[in-house]
Amino acid sequence: MAINGRFNTDQFIRFLKQLVRTHDRPILVVANGHSAHKARKVLKYRQQEPRLLGIHILPAYSPVLNPDEYVWSYFKSGHLERLILRTKEAFLNAVKQGLRSLQKQPDKILGFSGLKIQLMTVYNDLDSMGAYQ
Repeated sequence: MAINGRFNTDQFIRFLKQLVRTHDRPILVVANGHSAHKARKVLKYRQQEPRLLGIHILPAYSPVLNPDEYVWSYFKSGHLERLILRTKEAFLNAVKQGLRSLQKQPDKILGFSGLKIQLMTVYNDLDSMGAYQ
């Protein structure tokens, strides 16, 4: 989901609705501390959406914990580094192509920042609570 202009609470809720609509399992969102992620409107939406288990806000200044930082680092040091992108449209197309390529490499995604271990821990905790039945 690409956003034109400034990111705000309504756009984040629209993203969450799209996420919930396109997945058939409970969802736990990990987000940075942007004010839109912590807004009352978002908390109200989370409370009324049973498939959205929670929104975990990362500590401030914690790029090591944020998998997005590893994705961008991967792109900048490989996929996007060799491209000449003269327009915003060209940039967005290159990012979309790179993300689609990365989707086909789940081990690489889970390898960012030891995320596989963290995700398996969360999955096992949720599974023991009966979240996936």
